[in-house]
Parts: sequence; C-alpha cells; structure tokens
Amino acid sequence: MSLLTPVRSILRLASSAAIAAMIAGSPALADPTTYNVNEPIGAGSVVGQIQTDGNTGVLSKADIIGWSLIVNGAGASTALVSDGSSTVLLQGNDLTATPTQLLFNFSGTGGGYFAFQANNPGVFSGNKYVCFSNNNNVCKPGESAVPASVFDATATFASRSGNQVIAQVGGPSANAALAASIQALAQSRAAQMLLNQLQSQLLLGLNEQVSCGNCGGVGMGFGSFSLSGHGRYALNKEWTVMGGVDLGQYQQRDADVNLNAGFAVSLQWDPDVGPSRPYASAGVSAALQDTRYSRSYATGSTTNVGVGKARDYDVAVYGELGWVDRITPRDEAALYLSYSRTWQMVGGYAEASGAGNPLAAAVPGGTDVMESAGVHGQITHLFGRLIEAGLNGGLNWAFHSTSGLDAQIGGASFPAAQPQFVSYEVGGRVGVRVQERLTLDLFVNGILAPRDIGSSVHGGVGARWDF
Repeated sequence: MSLLTPVRSILRLASSAAIAAMIAGSPALADPTTYNVNEPIGAGSVVGQIQTDGNTGVLSKADIIGWSLIVNGAGASTALVSDGSSTVLLQGNDLTATPTQLLFNFSGTGGGYFAFQANNPGVFSGNKYVCFSNNNNVCKPGESAVPASVFDATATFASRSGNQVIAQVGGPSANAALAASIQALAQSRAAQMLLNQLQSQLLLGLNEQVSCGNCGGVGMGFGSFSLSGHGRYALNKEWTVMGGVDLGQYQQRDADVNLNAGFAVSLQWDPDVGPSRPYASAGVSAALQDTRYSRSYATGSTTNVGVGKARDYDVAVYGELGWVDRITPRDEAALYLSYSRTWQMVGGYAEASGAGNPLAAAVPGGTDVMESAGVHGQITHLFGRLIEAGLNGGLNWAFHSTSGLDAQIGGASFPAAQPQFVSYEVGGRVGVRVQERLTLDLFVNGILAPRDIGSSVHGGVGARWDF
C-alpha cells in the first residue's frame, strides 16, 4: 500500500467535515414576508401589499422584493407595482421589520425616507409616489400620497411622529377589502334580480288560483313600493293570456332602485279534461330601472362609501309545467316546476371620489345572468261565500349565474363572481268578496335567500273585478 493512500483519506475526511461545519454554521434563508398596507393619508390613502425577503430589524432597499400599491389622493388614484414600472427608494435606518409588522420612525433625525415612485416620468420628479419621511427634503415629512403631481390639489399629506406601524401581517388587506366591497355589490345586483322575478310573477297571478275566470285588477305594494295593474283573459276554454304592468321603487341591499317600470305577459294552457289535470305556461318580462348603487370599505379605521348611478334593463323568459287539482268545490291545489333565465344589463358609471371615498371605482357596463329552476306549490280555500285564502311556497336553485361586474380601482381590476345558491319563496293571500264581482285582496311574499344575497318581505293590497 502506498503511503499517500492514508493521507488522501485523511484529507477527504477533513474536507467533508469542513463543508459540513460551514453548512451548519450558515444562517438559514428566511421565507419572504407579505405585509398588508391600509394607511389613510389625509383625505387619501395607500393600500395594497409590500413583500420583504423575511429579514427583521433595520431593512435595506435589497430587503424589499415586491409591492402592489394603490395610491389615492383627492380625486385621483395610481397603481405602483413591482413589475418594472415603479421603483422603491430607501435611505437611512428608519425602516424596521418584525415578523408581523413593518414600521417607520417618523421622529428620526438622519433624514430617512421610504418611498415608491413610478418610473414615468421618473424618480424625484414630484409625480406618482407614496413616501414615508422624517427630516428630508426629498418628500414632505410625514406621509405623502401623490397620485398625480405634488404641485396639484390631488396630493394629500399627513403629519406623523414616533415609530409607527405602516403595514402588518394578518392585518386588514385593503385589496381584500376592495374585492369584498365589489363582491358585496355583485350580491346586491343578484338580490335585485330575485326581486324583479318576484314582481313579474305577481303581475302574472302569483298568490291567485290557477283556474280562475276572466278578471282584472289594481294593486299597491309595500316593502317594495309599487302601483300595478294586471289581469287574465281566456282566449278559449284551454288558452288564457295573462299580463300586467307596474311602476314603483324599492331598496334591496345596496341597490336603491328609485324608478322601476316593468311589464310581464304569458300564455297559459289549461286543458278542459276534468278537475285534476296538467297545465303549462310560458312568458316574458322586462323592466327599466334607475338605480343608485353603494358599497362600503375600510381604510385604516375609517369606513368609506362609494356611490354611483346607473340605468338598468332587465329581461327574463320563463316556463312552468304543473298539475292542478280542484279537490272540492272550495279547494284547489297546484304543484308545478319552473325555469327562468334573466339578463340584467347594468349601465356603466364612475363613483365620485373625495375624502369619504378615496378609492373610487369605475364600473363599466355589464350584464348579469341568472338561470333558475324551482319547484312550487299552492293551495286555495274558500271560507263560506265571501272569504278566500291561499298559501304558496317554493324552492329555487340559481345556477349558471354570472356577474357582469368588473370594477376598476386605481388601475387595478376587481372582477366579481356569482355562485350558485338556493332561495325560498313563501307567500299568502286573503281575499274578501265585497260585491258579486269585486274582491279586495291582502297579500304578502317573502324571499328567503342566503345571507350574502339577503332575505326580504314584500306585500300589498289590491282589488280584482271578474268580467
């Protein structure tokens, strides 16, 4: 055996031990940390996220590895994103991090600042930036939100002192808050569609008997105020046309409809084959609406509200297939299946921005679509010769629903989704015959929907004439 062999073995062992010692002694790489920013700055704010490399203590520019911020001033907004379109600026030892908070010392004396600024027109140009500063001429001491130019009225400022939290892990994400406000607005539009469906069904004889003679009437609703007229006319023994018009207003969640004008018409087939028989109907409805939409969101501890107005158009087609049974001369029951498809075309609008709405949204026009299938039942009983009472109820499954809402806030897009859901309808009517051909009605209907959509109760009084 050569004398070099044991020497080589010893060297290999020493080398391996040295490498292992170096690995063991090296600090572990920290995981990136994302801090949520939701900071009011005077009448403006900065919202979004800042991501660091996970280091704590005093941070350097290299520790900031990503950002997505919306800077809101007085009537203007701009987006600053780490996609090459903006730059992070950091000087001094005033920016520090803990595992859960990002802090800036506004009482520092070293002329420190921490800022993000758009590359166009350029850094230190006085345009499109957010800055946290103490004693430095680069930006105003305190906090600055400048969505356009520091020299115009859209720039907002706030004085600060001490070591203040400017972002935190697990705190309220403004982007999430904005997305939630847009989603809540989409749910309001879904609730609006449900109520439009109910109102069109009222014009087509909801709460009334399936087998009813020629009649016409007027009504006044409460819960959703409306004036309406509707009726039915038999073309022959098997075919009946039904329809009505209404005019009114209502508020459903954050959709305040101050004008609703609509109509509905349908054709019913009711074969003359005995007291227990099938029947079917199909129809269409449409409405014009002037609507005021509102949404709320938080920036810091402040709750803000954005408001916009739009002109809406609703169109729906529907069909029913059921079975009606004249159980006794005083009792009638019906069970039926339904299908409808509704299109709600919402006009575009832009919210007014200001101190109460620093994150104003621009909402382009879009179409909400909802398909619904349901099973329903109703029963009517005549008490004596003068009083008629009925109960009705149903289950509706909304599916293939899509939202046409895709808002723009500070250059960022916030689309909304519309999930499938189940809702219920319950209702009743009491009619009092005051003359041979005149009946006065009191009716009420409830929509029981998931909490995100919202439940509501609607009723009214009416009068019907048989002819």
